Amino acid sequence: MTQHQKFDFGTVFGDAGNVVAQPKREKKFFTPEEVEAIRAEAYAEGENSAMARAQMMQASAIQELASFSAEGLGSLNDAIHAHKTAAVKLALVCAQRIAAEALDRFPEAPVTATLEALGQEIEKATRLVLLCSNPDDALKGAAQDAAHMAGFPGAIQFREMPQMPKGAFEIVWSDGRASFDPEQVFNALDAALNEALDAEAYHQSRANSGMTHG
Repeated sequence: MTQHQKFDFGTVFGDAGNVVAQPKREKKFFTPEEVEAIRAEAYAEGENSAMARAQMMQASAIQELASFSAEGLGSLNDAIHAHKTAAVKLALVCAQRIAAEALDRFPEAPVTATLEALGQEIEKATRLVLLCSNPDDALKGAAQDAAHMAGFPGAIQFREMPQMPKGAFEIVWSDGRASFDPEQVFNALDAALNEALDAEAYHQSRANSGMTHG
């Protein structure tokens, strides 16, 4: 396809013979001062371009470092959370074994402690019924002594409930009841501790996320 160029009249003279317009000619010769000025301008442009590239590289490096730092903090927090969880599990296992050993040696202790704590709750009751898996003579004697110390004037009826777990019991009177189950206690404690650990991990992750975005 043929390329058409605009016609150039070259130098244009006015009615008085003066030059009105003329094409711009490429300058082929420069004075030393002009050469120095051109060199200085080119150097400045090159320096500005290099500085801009360096600043871009620096910003990219800082962003990458921030990203690596966030990943490192996340891994560290995960490790800390895992160690805390393991420590809590170990503590619960130890506590459960200690409690089981204590129940073997002092099976009446939870019953007497509960009766002593009830105090005013049972001092006006006319009858107490204690249900447990094995109400032996030692447990019966300890329960009666503890009830009398708490202000209960009457007698306690004992009912054997073989289906109840070892160490578990229930005390019933006309206005209320109290119960204890070691397994339920440890399950509730385990759930509460896990919820606390999860909440701590959640708040820590939110804090780290805020630091990263900041």
